[in-house]
Amino acid sequence: MRAEVIEYDQEFVDAERVKGNVQFKQDGVIMDCDSAYFFRKDNRLEAYGDIYIRQKDTFNLWGDYLEYDGNTKKALVRNNVRMTDGEMQLSTNAIEYDVQSKTAYYVNGGDIVNGSDRLNSRVGHYYSRSKVFSFKDSVKLRNVDYTMFSDTLNYNSNTKTAFFHGPTTIVSDENTIFCRYGWYDTRNNTSQFSKGAWIAGGTNKLTADSFVYNRNTGVGEAFRNISLVDTVEKVKIYGTYGITYRLTGKTMVTGSPIAVQESEDDTLYLVADTLLDQRSDSGERVLNAFPETRLYRNDIQGVCDSLAYHFTDSFIVMLGVPILWSDSSQITGDTLTIFRKNGQMDRMTVRKNAFINSYIEFDHFNQIDGRDMDAIFGGNKLKEVDVFGNGQSVYYVQDDDSAYIGVSHIICSNMKILLHQNKVEDVKYYDSPTGGLYPLNDFPAEHKKLKNFVWFPERRPHRDELLKRLPE
Repeated sequence: MRAEVIEYDQEFVDAERVKGNVQFKQDGVIMDCDSAYFFRKDNRLEAYGDIYIRQKDTFNLWGDYLEYDGNTKKALVRNNVRMTDGEMQLSTNAIEYDVQSKTAYYVNGGDIVNGSDRLNSRVGHYYSRSKVFSFKDSVKLRNVDYTMFSDTLNYNSNTKTAFFHGPTTIVSDENTIFCRYGWYDTRNNTSQFSKGAWIAGGTNKLTADSFVYNRNTGVGEAFRNISLVDTVEKVKIYGTYGITYRLTGKTMVTGSPIAVQESEDDTLYLVADTLLDQRSDSGERVLNAFPETRLYRNDIQGVCDSLAYHFTDSFIVMLGVPILWSDSSQITGDTLTIFRKNGQMDRMTVRKNAFINSYIEFDHFNQIDGRDMDAIFGGNKLKEVDVFGNGQSVYYVQDDDSAYIGVSHIICSNMKILLHQNKVEDVKYYDSPTGGLYPLNDFPAEHKKLKNFVWFPERRPHRDELLKRLPE
């Protein structure tokens, strides 16, 4: 002990009163103050004014009042308390410090500054040996890029990594993240979230069993029970693995993925090996599906190698041996583009090797063949088909009683077919048509099926088959 004045105070029989540049030392711990009562028999002291406690390479602690027990080596510091380990600074009204375990504890609220991080909580522990903080009750961590709210949080000031337990929310300008367990490396901006985790930004919400995310690169991965929901487009995407690229606006989902889009009168189901959701800076959104793509709605069903659904302009492009079914019609070509309006099929273009056929009975099919085709729908049924180049048609003519009376086989460059309830009502031929109407029994067998005829009823998707991919 060192002081300018040492007095005996009659009010405290066992106490020595020390004043002026007071300093106590014990086991490498040094304490300065303005004045103190030293209870030599009990090996304890009470200190007042400009309390300054320090331990080399461990901590510095300031306050206005101190109670210290030299036997248990525990200190209680109150009023205007500040503590630092060289990197962080803690402010609180009261703190207990155990010199032996080098542990600090507060229960009435504390604020911590560590670089650009600001943290406060109701209860906190600080383990100076490991430089780990443990916080409970109304924990709030603020950074220039985000704010984190948690029930329980452990923070390592060496690694600047936060581990959180219980309901935790991280809010930033770009998104909001929620989980019940995870960690966040504030130095490298990498993180992991699990137990009811979700990320919401704009109109999207991504849920999964767990996430890992790098804020610097904007790349995040999601694992198991993935659900990506868009409230504007009313689209939900499910899968078992996902990866998102924030900087390019891309999100890819694999692991038996399925996309579901609900509308007032029907629901679209889309499955493939991979679903890729893309957003441009202009706000355009495209959902790509590949390979082995299948789609189902009550009005249309289709298969192809790859598909692009342009939500903004409401059209679907099918590539790679596309096949589309609408009621009793099957449509094939190199590229199929479906334009939708008010939730229904509006029109369609078929480019190169265009072919439409529909089953009549036995081995009889109505057929339309051509280089390119444009089709118009009404009430989700084929209403009009325009053929451009290398046009051919075979259709079975019916009388007023719907009995088949003949077969029309025409070859011409271009043609227009008008239909009602998928039945041919009228055909207009352009550019020197050839062929004619044959009696039903005299129609040549070699013309029954046009050269490019294909028929794949076994490949037509069924709703129950696609629904198996939905989570239970």
